[in-house]
Formats: sequence, structure tokens, C-alpha cells
Amino acid sequence: MDAVAGAELDREIFRRVPGLPSVRVLPYSTDDASADLLLWRLAQTGVAFKVQRLDGRHLCILWRSPRRSVATGSAESRALAICRAILTLTSEVPRDDPSGEPAASERRGGVRQGSCS
Repeated sequence: MDAVAGAELDREIFRRVPGLPSVRVLPYSTDDASADLLLWRLAQTGVAFKVQRLDGRHLCILWRSPRRSVATGSAESRALAICRAILTLTSEVPRDDPSGEPAASERRGGVRQGSCS
């Protein structure tokens, strides 16, 4: 069953994505600007992304190399599609070391794709 937008999903996303620049949970699953913070943070850890609109739905694809899709999510709203993709990541997003630098294994290949509406 697909995740439903709302406070419970927002808390789960906040728990799964380390290093978000907030001390409170934002409305990631319902607000595009908040969801963009998630994409920004994932890009810092070497996860590339693409968000596009297909047949009236939004599709978010996350990957670590140009040929390997690691997660996808779709929904009628862009923000929810991003959150659903994060929930399907095959491994937890790498955590930064105390110096603020990305984990050594994640410093390369962090190509960031733009997003389409």
C-alpha cells in the first residue's frame, strides 16, 4: 500500500534523512518547498534525482550512478512522489561524519538533476 501524505509520513521521512536543516518536522509530503529540502540533502550524499510529470502524475527517481535506479515513487502531488521514493531507498542515506563532510564512499558521483513540474 502506498504511503499517505500527512504528519506520520513527514515524521518517518525526517527520521530517515539525516542532516536536515531543521529541528522540527516540516510538511515534506504536502509542501513542494519542504520536499525540495529533501532532494537537496540527498544530493549532498551522492544521490542524484529526477522528478517529472507523466500522465497527470509525478514520478521521482533516485539513483547513485547514472545506470542504476535505486528508488522510485509516484503520486498525484510532487511532494508525495518524492517522499514515496525516499521510503523505497534500498539502503539508508549515508550519514555525514562529524566534520560535516559526506561519507568517503559517497563523495563521488553526486550528479544532481533538475526537476520538472
